[in-house]
Amino acid sequence: MEKNLFNNALKVDKERLLRYYERIESQSSSLNPIEIIAEFLVNQSIRPSTLEVAEIINYYKNNIIREKKVLDIALEWIRAYHFRSEYKKHLIKEQYTDYNTAIDDCISLFFLDYDNYIRKIFKKDMKEFEYSALYEILFSPFDRESLNINEILENYRTKVPTIFDDDERISTNLFTLRSGLSEIIQNDYNEVNKAKNSKILRQKTSIDPKQVVFNGTMIERLIKLYCFNKNEIQKRELKMSIKQLLSSYFQFSIIYRFEEFEELLVKNLADYIYSGLTEEFKKVNPKEPIESQISIILSRYKNSIKIRELDGSAWINELKDVLEKFLSEFFKNLSN
Repeated sequence: MEKNLFNNALKVDKERLLRYYERIESQSSSLNPIEIIAEFLVNQSIRPSTLEVAEIINYYKNNIIREKKVLDIALEWIRAYHFRSEYKKHLIKEQYTDYNTAIDDCISLFFLDYDNYIRKIFKKDMKEFEYSALYEILFSPFDRESLNINEILENYRTKVPTIFDDDERISTNLFTLRSGLSEIIQNDYNEVNKAKNSKILRQKTSIDPKQVVFNGTMIERLIKLYCFNKNEIQKRELKMSIKQLLSSYFQFSIIYRFEEFEELLVKNLADYIYSGLTEEFKKVNPKEPIESQISIILSRYKNSIKIRELDGSAWINELKDVLEKFLSEFFKNLSN
């Protein structure tokens, strides 16, 4: 993997995340530090439950090096979530003949470098089975129902040994990665192939994607409440409304091209925003300028990306931050 691509895949907005963590911390005085970190992660779309996330953080905190903090585990979990979306773009773009080839290629192109990176934050005596378990946790799909740390560890304890030659530890990184990631990559490969086949079927049957619209009723309701009460919009409510908008259109096993939904997203989002405004606010916020603002934001985003054809789950992940930033600014301008 080219170094600049690897570095790009690792990028997260650390300053923004830390500011949000501090806000969660200030609002959660009744929780202990691990519970606060778990709450922070769940609010960043890390799944599944706050309790299971807390148990995972609590287990791995004993393995981090002295220079790192427990919060660093949370930041790496978010980084891995972003890293996974970058690797899935590659999986969508490539034409693999079978899933074994996909597993070998993705591990060599992406995860070997990631393995070298992540090991720098943990103690040298952390066991290989603990790394395999960690990789299953970090790169599991976000809709997974359970991440029971004890069950996951038991699954790898006897299968992934830590090998020594006298006092020298033998590198088994590739085996560790394959153990933790093969099933995940295989499932992603199958999902991507299903999505590609669905796209072909959709093209053959001439189904118009514009028959489906974006449902933004939660966004409309948030704006109505703000116009009447002038209360600050909570970040969690904003995230949920954006998730509803995107999930109402995008399906997990369908491939979408950006140009196919761009105009529809602009129109539907502008409609719901304008509909939520009271008459007083509509006078100073006509619908056409709102459409124009959304169109400019999406055009800038379109110009910044190289791949414009992704499956529905990837588009939800890609667009949520773009729309959250736009709507946060919109609410801020409404209050001025």
